[in-house]
Amino acid sequence: MGVTRATRNPKKSRRHWRIPPPPLRDGDAPGPEGLLVLHDLDGDFGVVVWKMLRSVLLWAETSPSDRGSLFSPDAGQRRRAELLAATHGENHPLLEPMESLLRMMDPDTIPDPDEVGVACLRIAGWADENEFPRTAIEFRQAAALSCPSNPRFALSVMRTARDLAQYSRAEAWFHRSVGLARQCRDWDTYVRAYLAHGTMMRRRGALPAARRSYLKALRRATRQGLSEVRSMTLHDLFVLEEYASNRDAADRYAGLAADSYGPGHRSLPTLAHDVAVAWLQQGYFENSLKVLRSVFPHLPEAYRPVALGSLARSSAGVGDTPGFSRARRDLSRIPPGPGVAEAWIEVARGSLLLGNRAEARDAVRRGEDLARTRMEGQIRFMAQSIFDAIEAEEAAALRQVPEPSEGGAATDRSRLADRLVVLLEPLSSGERAHSAARR
Repeated sequence: MGVTRATRNPKKSRRHWRIPPPPLRDGDAPGPEGLLVLHDLDGDFGVVVWKMLRSVLLWAETSPSDRGSLFSPDAGQRRRAELLAATHGENHPLLEPMESLLRMMDPDTIPDPDEVGVACLRIAGWADENEFPRTAIEFRQAAALSCPSNPRFALSVMRTARDLAQYSRAEAWFHRSVGLARQCRDWDTYVRAYLAHGTMMRRRGALPAARRSYLKALRRATRQGLSEVRSMTLHDLFVLEEYASNRDAADRYAGLAADSYGPGHRSLPTLAHDVAVAWLQQGYFENSLKVLRSVFPHLPEAYRPVALGSLARSSAGVGDTPGFSRARRDLSRIPPGPGVAEAWIEVARGSLLLGNRAEARDAVRRGEDLARTRMEGQIRFMAQSIFDAIEAEEAAALRQVPEPSEGGAATDRSRLADRLVVLLEPLSSGERAHSAARR
């Protein structure tokens, strides 16, 4: 009797992806795990937060069947008393999430891992708001360890490690989040992980690696019909190609991103601003000004200073002296903060385009003074280069190449500028309707 070969089941033969183990610490960090919390938080409060972190890590690495006997019966009560003493009885923002974690120490309670993870993320969010980045990453990692199959928690660790320039740690958590997302078919998180990785590679100057990650994200987002993250990916590809000086590719992705976002999308102002600034740097003043004027009312407050500087420079580029003066005046009313020093450098460049060296000198001094106060070295370097050009009577060298009046690229940009203005229009209509309803 012959041996019959069994028919292969395609479902059972699906590839099993290896999930890398989570890296518990950065290579340069002191031990034990979580000790950097004490570098962020001083005194008794810092000690209590660090002890709670250590308890979560211990709970996470213990088998669920053994967690009931992990802590002594009165451990939660003692920790609660320490927390109240450290916060002096005040209504501290961390009391509620810490209370959720204290239930983990109750032998009669079986806490939900998701509840533990969410409480850790709330503590991490508080740490972000108060500029304690090392505490933030430790509690995000605690959340990911408490819910080891959740790819979104893993991705949160990756992003924070990336922003702390802990690149080896970020790379490891990236692969873990991708593996977990593929395993549970969470394609939205899968795409966002590749976007985060592409951004990390772009910041590090590894442009081919960034492009590969972005294109993987684009293919998966398109395949799964994920319109939101597909739009984000096209936007990121525009930024990458513009950074790489691939202008035709950048314009193509900008147009695709604009159409993908669609009329009135909340992310459209950011894209329009990015496109307008890119054109400004290339000397396409008219198209840049057209988009900046349309998008300015819809920009978040954080974008306003840089946008005003760009408005001033693009207005000067087309010879609109009143428009330049208005933007300069509005910028002078904004208090010192992020982007203000850079905006004054743009005003200085606009002054030079109008042939006003005295005004350029004043603007560049403002920018340089602010940059020195905020320790923004790159802005100070830019300011010094303009100073040198003014003093050497070489202001003309700073002028952009005149905007092309003919050619396919110029025509395409003009069409894209018009399209962006049209796509932004629903935002203006919505704001007018909202104002009318309030009246």
